[in-house]
Amino acid sequence: MPAPIDINAVVTESSTAFAARFNAGMGTAKPTYQQVATVLPSNAGATGYGWLGDSPRLKEWIGDRQLKELEKHKYTIINKLFEASVGVARVDYEDNDYGRYGIIFEQMGYDAAVYPDEHVFNLLKNGFTELCYDGQPFFDVDHPLETTPASVASNVVGDPAALGSPWFLLDTSRPIKPLIWQERIAPAFTAMTEDGNSEVFMKDKYYFGTRARGNAGYSFWQMAVACKEVLDSANFEAAVAKMMSLKDGEGSSLKIRPTLLVVDVSNRAAAEKLLKRRTLDNGEDNTHYNEVELLVSQDL
Repeated sequence: MPAPIDINAVVTESSTAFAARFNAGMGTAKPTYQQVATVLPSNAGATGYGWLGDSPRLKEWIGDRQLKELEKHKYTIINKLFEASVGVARVDYEDNDYGRYGIIFEQMGYDAAVYPDEHVFNLLKNGFTELCYDGQPFFDVDHPLETTPASVASNVVGDPAALGSPWFLLDTSRPIKPLIWQERIAPAFTAMTEDGNSEVFMKDKYYFGTRARGNAGYSFWQMAVACKEVLDSANFEAAVAKMMSLKDGEGSSLKIRPTLLVVDVSNRAAAEKLLKRRTLDNGEDNTHYNEVELLVSQDL
């Protein structure tokens, strides 16, 4: 008669192995959200960003300091809870057949590393309707400016109601990028493996998974321009000009320079034609060759 299996020991050993596969999966992932979003920590269920708006800038010191009010806006990002779980039947341990789950946990780790991509790029795609810190859609034709008299500015090229697939020109060169990924709890491997717990007793399964908390939000609309018109040289030039001409509330240039063109799959060919060809069809040099980096997102 075969010796009885020490299930608890086997489950504990497998949990360690599954965690290693989860971490290996995370290590092989190449998420892209950090190219367009600044990762900021959160220490509560929601974090406020009232400081968004015109940031204080160095100027000649004449008289008293000119204090900048950084809590004017009421913009808060509420953290969401995310999870993924797998149940491993107890009989798989009894039959020494649990090793086949390793690849599942490696995939779970990969997915945990890239899951912010979907939320960050969906927020970019929905920027024509989702509101940013000034109460206007992130991509809008009349963002209010703190000028005297009051004025507005646009970060949209062409008709915002057009039906084409939007493309986006961003300045990602600064400490704060156009989007925010707010991280409350980073993804981590968890296990419920106690032999006496009710789930094992009732369902004859051990459970493994991951959980995370966070959410995506907007930072400065001034660092992003969107367009739903055709992606060609003329509209690209208009987007560049719009970004570089933006000024702060005091009339000084924001010195914004586009660094990244973000497109969906349908605009990939047009983007590569615009940025990756050294010469044009007429044989002239392409002045936009590698002018900015290109990111093709499958989450748009």
